[in-house]
Amino acid sequence: MVEAVTARAAILDLAHKLKVIKGDAVEVEFPEFDVCVANIPYGISSPLIAKLLFGAYRFRTATLLLQKEFARRLVATPGDGEYNRLAANVRLVADVKLLMDVSKRDFVPMPRVDSSLVEIRPRAAVPGVDLREWLAFTRVCFGQKKKTLGAIFKQKRMVMELFGRSRRAEGRGASAGGVGFGALDDGSDEDVCDKDDDRSEAEVDFSEEEVCAFKERIAGALVSAEFASKRPSKLSNDELLLLLRLLNERGVRFQ
Repeated sequence: MVEAVTARAAILDLAHKLKVIKGDAVEVEFPEFDVCVANIPYGISSPLIAKLLFGAYRFRTATLLLQKEFARRLVATPGDGEYNRLAANVRLVADVKLLMDVSKRDFVPMPRVDSSLVEIRPRAAVPGVDLREWLAFTRVCFGQKKKTLGAIFKQKRMVMELFGRSRRAEGRGASAGGVGFGALDDGSDEDVCDKDDDRSEAEVDFSEEEVCAFKERIAGALVSAEFASKRPSKLSNDELLLLLRLLNERGVRFQ
């Protein structure tokens, strides 16, 4: 590919305007850019979009050719059957638009899947939220997106997991560190509440009274804004941000 692009630029007398950087697009540092246009390996769609949107890059627009199924998940909106954590996380910081579908028959050799062209435009203003906390919060919510929030947050395992995280968050103070490029989407909406922390509830020193009080704080946040009977896949980002704020104000932490 590098040789083909370089040769074509030379034929068109554009070699002096071309700089080729050979490497892993997820790992290599990008130079400053304004527009990104790419036909990427579909296996890196999620980490590459996370790198573009949550990294240090300031660009105007990115137009990407993606696997059709992934693109549908990316552009889904609240209430859609395909609305998911990926869409919620991306829409926090960017506007996304489906430009067109591209049939697999338009490629030689023909791949096994159809594609879609998607435009991503970073928003000029984004909510003032801790991104690591937001990503952990959406991971919990969309891990069981078909359940109501009341059902999700009253499960004993969920309560104990969040109790442990909240206690540890109190001990370490404000969160630090950047957003990992793999944090945008898990590739599915399965329950992953306790898979990213290898410390079990048994390692957290607590009393039954403390846990009951913590559970009541969670329930209070849900009831205060009438979220208990609602499903994550039906909520807008503004509503999710409100719920996260209400929970954080009551000492409930997600990372």
